Formats: sequence, C-alpha cells, structure tokens
Amino acid sequence: MNSQVLNKRKNELLDQQTLVLNQAQEAKRNLTDVEEATFTASTKEIEGIDQTLARMAAISKGKAEIGVPTSDPFIAPIAKAKNNTRVGFSDEYITEFWNHFKNPSKGISNAALGENAPTYVGTDGGYLVPTRTDPTIPALAVNECSARKLSQVIVTDMDLKLPYQATKTVAAAKAESRTSNVPFAGTPPSFNTVTLSAYMAGVQVQATWELLQDVGALESFITADINRGMYNFEENAFINGSGTGTALGYLNGAQAANSAALGINGILDLTGDLKQAYYANASFLMNRQTIIALFKAQIAASQFQTYITYDSQGAARLLGYPVFFSSAMPVFAASPSVSGAVLFGDFAAGWVIGDRGGSGIQAKVLDQVSAVNGVTVILGYRRTDQRCRIQEAVQLMTVTG
Repeated sequence: MNSQVLNKRKNELLDQQTLVLNQAQEAKRNLTDVEEATFTASTKEIEGIDQTLARMAAISKGKAEIGVPTSDPFIAPIAKAKNNTRVGFSDEYITEFWNHFKNPSKGISNAALGENAPTYVGTDGGYLVPTRTDPTIPALAVNECSARKLSQVIVTDMDLKLPYQATKTVAAAKAESRTSNVPFAGTPPSFNTVTLSAYMAGVQVQATWELLQDVGALESFITADINRGMYNFEENAFINGSGTGTALGYLNGAQAANSAALGINGILDLTGDLKQAYYANASFLMNRQTIIALFKAQIAASQFQTYITYDSQGAARLLGYPVFFSSAMPVFAASPSVSGAVLFGDFAAGWVIGDRGGSGIQAKVLDQVSAVNGVTVILGYRRTDQRCRIQEAVQLMTVTG
C-alpha cells in the first residue's frame, strides 16, 4: 500500500472532521447524532491508518538494517619471525599464485571445486556461488482500453436520472384562418430518462508478510497490477455489457447501422449513417486486428488511396477520423463463426460513465483478517456504471466477412 495514498485519505478525514466541528460551532450547537457517529468513525479510520503507517515505517526500517554488519570482520593474524618482524606475501605474489591455479595451461587441475553451472548446486563448490534476483518485476502487456477516454465520465454519489430527448418537434403546414379558424398542427418533443447506477467490481490479493518484507518492488507492483486488472474488467463491460447488473455496453446500446463484409464500402456506408451534427467529435472504435485486416483488404484490392494513415506517434486515422482501439471489441472469424464490429460516432455525446464516490480505484489493506496466518490482504475496487443517453450519436457496423 502506498503511504502517500494513506496520508491523502487521512487528510481527507481530518478535513471532514474540521468541517463538522466548524458547522456546529457556527450554529452554536452540539454535534447531532449523525455528526457524532461520522466523527467517531473518521477517528477510528484515522487510528487504523496511523497503525498501518507505523507498520510500514517499521518494515522500511527493517529493510534498511538488513545490510548493516552485525559484527566486526575477522582478519587472520600474520605470522611473525623470530626476530619479531612481519612475514607475508606481496600483492604481486598473491595475484600470480591464484592466476596460476586459474590458468589451465599451467597443468594444474582443480575440478573438485567447480561451480556445477548453470544450477550452482552441489558440494563441489556450487553452494559458494552467490545468487541474486533482479529487483524489478516486469508486467505482462496491458490490454488496449479506450472506453473511458471516449465516453463522458462523471462522479456520482447516488443513482442519477439522465434526461434525454426521445422524439423531436415536428412542424406541419397551416392553412390561413379566414372564414374559419385553422389550428397549428405538428407534434411537440417528448422526453425520457435513463438511470445511471453503480455496480461493484474488484479483486483481492493476498501476500505473506515475509514476501512483502523481502521483495521491495512487490508493493508497488501489486497496486499497479490491481489497476490493470480493473481496467481490463471494466473495458469488457463497457464494450460487451448487458445492462443488467453491469454496464450497458456499446455493442448492446449503439444504433445498428449496417452489416457488411470488412471493406471500404461498408466503412463509407457507416460514416453516412451518422448524422452530420456528430461529425465534429466523431471517431472510430475497433479491435486493432480489424484495422489490420482492413489494411490488408485494401492492399489485396489494389486500392492505393490512403484512407488509412498513421502519424509520427503511431496514432491511426481512417477517412480522416481518429481511430481508437479496444482489445474487448470482437474480431470477425469464419470458424468458429464470430461477427466483428466497428463503432463510429461521438461517444461523449451519446454515452455516460458514472463512478460512484470518485473515479479513482479504491484500495484497502487488511492486515488483521489473516494476521494469524501472517498474510496481508490487499483489496482494489471501484463502483461504476455506463449508460447510453443518445443512441443515434454512435453507429454500429457488424462485420460479417
């Protein structure tokens, strides 16, 4: 657990307590039951944070003391001659002596003290070879995630009703009122709402105290990998969700435009299905394998128009519009049959992601639950939801070949 995160949380709790006391003082009253309970709960959490910080400091101190010598080195005495003068070998002699043993051309073999590489085990000297593990922990490749970059992201503290226009105003011709009155026709607009809720997702990682103490890079690696795991889980929900007990999912809520084989004709039809008002902020979303297949189809058809381009940073554009990639987007496959998908539109105008209580991934260190086993439990979680507000803002092309 990062001490900066703990100190930040502690500061937030102290600010909350200060605010409660100031409000009561300005009103010249005692704390209400609710305020008293909140104040007590904050005090208890602060004590827990202080205890965790103290333990983390103790662990850091212990790590620093590991490299400190525990005793004075032993230096063998040098023999003295009868006349009380020192007798010893010169540095040159010692160097030549050991080089003589190391050089096989001298005719001296010392095979009984080999290293027995590469395992470095055995009574012949392998146990004397020092070993060390590299302190860094390289992580596996991160999935490509784009839903949070494309959608509108807001913070919620309760279920939120998102209003939207369901139907447009429709005007109609009106005859002139002369001998009789002719009322205006047409229809007014209608409205509806969609509920943005919050659904919990998270993971727990258990680590022994010995491992946390001995591997300095483990703490930062675990917290970073929890973040990666959460983003991977949420990205799949934002793309493929059902809307029941989870996010709605682009593929479940976007407006179906067309179904076609992957090629420039289908892509052009897809862009034409989007209303012009959304073009200014429009972009494509697909799996990276899909644009590669599209590029290959362009080459195979000898279509040398550069409707797929890349800038100096490697960012792709298709027909001039930015292309974003998501590993959760499906890719067409003939056997077993899988339909691919390409999305095009203004995602921020049509889709909303709501993070309950803040967009940061919450982390909790539970050092008491499994303390009897010498295990610390690290929790990472976030409550979030995703809903479609304006369906026509994003168009879906189903890739069937």
